[in-house]
Amino acid sequence: MKDLLAFKLLEISGTTITVAGILMGITFLVLGLWLSKRVHFLIRNKVAPRFNIDQSTGYAIGSLAYYLGTSFTVLFAISMIGFDLSNLALVAGALSVGVGLGLQTIANNFVSGLLLLFDRSMKVGDYVELADGTRGLITKILVRSTIIMTNDGVEVIVPNSHFLSDRIINWTLSDEARRMHIPFGVGYGSDVRTVMRVAQEAAASVPSVILDDPDRQPHVWFTEMADSSLNFELIAWVRKPATLKPRGTRSLFLCRVHQALLAHGIEIPFPQRDVHIKTFPTSLEKDLFSPQMVQ
Repeated sequence: MKDLLAFKLLEISGTTITVAGILMGITFLVLGLWLSKRVHFLIRNKVAPRFNIDQSTGYAIGSLAYYLGTSFTVLFAISMIGFDLSNLALVAGALSVGVGLGLQTIANNFVSGLLLLFDRSMKVGDYVELADGTRGLITKILVRSTIIMTNDGVEVIVPNSHFLSDRIINWTLSDEARRMHIPFGVGYGSDVRTVMRVAQEAAASVPSVILDDPDRQPHVWFTEMADSSLNFELIAWVRKPATLKPRGTRSLFLCRVHQALLAHGIEIPFPQRDVHIKTFPTSLEKDLFSPQMVQ
């Protein structure tokens, strides 16, 4: 067994690779990667909640610990195999050539991921909207990409560099409260003041609506006297979790307003057109369709 472990597999530039070195390197690599992943899990789910650290900060610290642990594990595993770490300059030079030949995108996404972790303009748990209209909750920030979970349960994989180069809307960056605009219309002949009062009362009955802040009370704007309706816009501030479901919250507002308007006998408008049919006089009709006119 001793002779087998000491068996030389190959020799590169004075570096001897043995069976024992490879076994030790692989063992250390597996244990180190498992330990790094375990530390990441403990920091996120055990240490951060115990010391009242918010979710995004715990994720950033855990990710940094994982990346550092993985890097040291790989380096020490290479050293245990038998390679001289003093020659890392050659490896770095080779990597730089590789980056120059085609790894710019990977390097860009990696650096962008690190910036996202510590810049905190976007973090795990934020509700964001991308330039193409995709909305969702950030669930993971990985080395190359960020995972966004939409309200439909679809996981969207976005390269990290897009968050630094594109225009991104963060709905929950510094304040989880958001103002919503809900337009609606009523028929002509409706009392404007009654409509505004009824809509405000309906908005106050919606869950997550802010009612304890005098500067964020629900109110209604009279916006337009259109062809077939008097148009209004309901303005209401909502808190989380309503901010994470904008379409569902908008639907709930419309349902409450519609029910309140019907309960107070306020007409819901619809386009109407009056068609008037005129007939020709008998004498004119005879002249138009006479044989001479037809010819």
